[in-house]
Amino acid sequence: MVMRYAKEEASQASVRTVRFRQFALKMLLTVLWRMSRALTKRALENLFFSPRAYRPTPSENLRLEAGRRFQVHVNGKAIQCWQLGHGPGILFVHGWNGRGIQFYPFFDLLTTAGYSAVIFDAPAHGESQGRTTNGFEIAETVRALLNRDNGLDIQGIIAHSLGASAVIMALSRQDFCLDAVLIAPPLKLKEILYGTFEHHGIPKVVYRSIIAEMEDAFGYTLEEDNPHLLVKDIKSELLIVHDREDRTAPYEDSEEVAKKCSNVTLHTTEGLGHRRILADPSVIELAVSYFDRSGTS
Repeated sequence: MVMRYAKEEASQASVRTVRFRQFALKMLLTVLWRMSRALTKRALENLFFSPRAYRPTPSENLRLEAGRRFQVHVNGKAIQCWQLGHGPGILFVHGWNGRGIQFYPFFDLLTTAGYSAVIFDAPAHGESQGRTTNGFEIAETVRALLNRDNGLDIQGIIAHSLGASAVIMALSRQDFCLDAVLIAPPLKLKEILYGTFEHHGIPKVVYRSIIAEMEDAFGYTLEEDNPHLLVKDIKSELLIVHDREDRTAPYEDSEEVAKKCSNVTLHTTEGLGHRRILADPSVIELAVSYFDRSGTS
């Protein structure tokens, strides 16, 4: 009984600590916003829109060295890309804090099936230029790589996390079908982003101003280009692979979209969460074989 009460008191103290931090940060940013909007925006960009470094392993570096390096330019940034193998390309799109090479467990199976892997480091990630980035800019990077003038012959897409959200936004603006496998996609991106800001106590006037600037810069809006709203209008067939225990991108959102949209097939996994799902052999085999199943070649 004493132990139970001690745990309850510790839990309540933890909640109070979180609420105090939220309140303190909200007050601090409110004051800073009145003093300098530019400084406040830069502080939030550093906190929420600057990805962490990802260092490839020696084996990952060896694979990159074996690929053909090339670049595309998006929003004035040089985006580092690689093509590994020969044949029609399957474009891989990583999530926040990721890198293109993290998909390397897919490559051997993919090249054996007669495809090449086209990977890139998103803006501000890895070897690509930039200090900050966002889902809109990643969507524009996907569109740049889908441009037929690149000669990549992209025949399908495999994407993870925020990269999957960006793929939906990109495909919604294309006039051709391109089947895609979306692994652990955050489909209600606006709600997740707003919820993250609110959780950290960021004043609404501050984060909405920053988002509005990003929307103006890239020609998207979170309201209209929220991925779960776009799916039904995409011409492509989409396979969503999502784990029930995903704590980053709610599984229920994928389940809801799959029920409403005839172009979506949902494959459910158990016990893999948001990140381990990307290295699961059965998920890898399912993703690669999906393009053979769809007759894409």
